[in-house]
Amino acid sequence: MRSAFVAACLAMALCGHGAEADVLDKIAETGRVQLGVRGAAPPFSYLDFQTEPAGLAVRLCEEVAARIGAQLGIDEIEIDHGIVTASTRFGALGQGLTDIHCGPASVTLKRRETLDFSLLYFVDGAAVAERPGGYDALLANQTGKIGVLDGTTAVAVAQGLIETHGLDAEIEAFASHPRGLTALRDGKIDIYVGDHAILLFQVSNMDEAGGVTVRDEILSFEPYALAVRGGERRLLLAIDRALSDIYRSGLIFDLIRQELGSFEIPPQTRAIYKIVGLPD
Repeated sequence: MRSAFVAACLAMALCGHGAEADVLDKIAETGRVQLGVRGAAPPFSYLDFQTEPAGLAVRLCEEVAARIGAQLGIDEIEIDHGIVTASTRFGALGQGLTDIHCGPASVTLKRRETLDFSLLYFVDGAAVAERPGGYDALLANQTGKIGVLDGTTAVAVAQGLIETHGLDAEIEAFASHPRGLTALRDGKIDIYVGDHAILLFQVSNMDEAGGVTVRDEILSFEPYALAVRGGERRLLLAIDRALSDIYRSGLIFDLIRQELGSFEIPPQTRAIYKIVGLPD
């Protein structure tokens, strides 16, 4: 009876440590890390034309994974990419389908109730995409439709616009940025709210933008970090150690140039790599 109990404890790796295995231990045992990739959130996390995972957050995660492997004494860690959406990304972490979420995920207190976040890796800001004069017309008419990506902080930003300006406006959530921006182009919504860098990238890659542009005004600051399941302190420390090395070495700027191209790094983003990178 006693041997059966001990065997059960060892099999579940829980004797006194809860029912869920430590993710860092799982990575050490399997030599494999599961990265969550947003399928359609360029330039941070997406599938390219060859349906290969791409984007700044994905490349950064791959560099982090290699360094976690080195910390664990694994010569060449295996990396799996699991495709998630804005709505499923955090659930995938909680269910153990992914180990690290690699996408444009803003850190909020609400999200920290169930998730843990790494050091910041980018700071963006919410902005408005519009057809010519669309934003001013919405404010003047006091009514209309505001598009957002479902499951993102843009929903709260849009609600803030409604409350600040006393609008009688409807918020319409879309499953992807291309769908939302196409609806904007076709006049089905009045404006579309999203993170500035993402909107610039999306609009520049529309086949027919139809006059859609992105306003310069920043409505909120969106601090991006890599996300893990809540309580994974050892994994989080390994990630932060890897990020600090990437920041101190300057590799982060090479990755930004490779993935964001001619995008001009805002001063607040450039500063974070000096501020948040930690010494050993």
